[in-house]
Amino acid sequence: MKLIKKYGLFIFWGILILDCIFCLVNAKSNRIYTKTLLLPTLAIYFYINTKRGKHSTSKTFIYASLLMAWLGDLLILKNDLRTNDFFLAFGFTALITAFSIYGLMFKRMFPIKIKDCQEAFLGFVSIIVVCGVFYSFLNSLDLLNFKLPIISGMIIMCVVMAFATNLIKDKVRNNMAVQFFVPGIIILSLSLGILIASRFLLKEADFLPAVIMLTYGYGQMLVIRGFTKYLKA
Repeated sequence: MKLIKKYGLFIFWGILILDCIFCLVNAKSNRIYTKTLLLPTLAIYFYINTKRGKHSTSKTFIYASLLMAWLGDLLILKNDLRTNDFFLAFGFTALITAFSIYGLMFKRMFPIKIKDCQEAFLGFVSIIVVCGVFYSFLNSLDLLNFKLPIISGMIIMCVVMAFATNLIKDKVRNNMAVQFFVPGIIILSLSLGILIASRFLLKEADFLPAVIMLTYGYGQMLVIRGFTKYLKA
């Protein structure tokens, strides 16, 4: 435990880079040992570096999100090994659910005030414009059963971004929002976009799984580091 407390993020990055290498060399079976360890390592780091017996409700939110994301990782890994759209669709849905829990945490930290929500509005509009452009490329393709999850996921990520950018208004949590939460949600949104693109637009790009994992891992690390700092006291 002391090792993870001191070097937890280095261990996390080691696992992440190794997983990306397995993606690049097409060693899919080896990813069972890397991708499945990624979020548990981050969860242990979060547990060790936050105060015991305090912020129990907030911690429950974080652990629930990590658990849902981990289940999503397993389902998407199952899809990578056997190419089954059922696993991919439910894995994508699990990830969206995990990120929506982050949004609920941001809302708990600093609720949006309708009369004074410029940052939240700009965050929402910025990402929804990007999502709209991205979806215009997808709409000409046969999305099969993915259409509803993709549209729902885009809307949810826009709302999560609004809650994240709203934290910029909070003087106490402004630095956390700028350093961790906002860039973390942007990178996680990018990772989801690349995941969809790899399925429908760029099927022959063998390097994309590594890019997906690198952005996903980096985004998760930023968000969890932010929550660790927030719940450390």
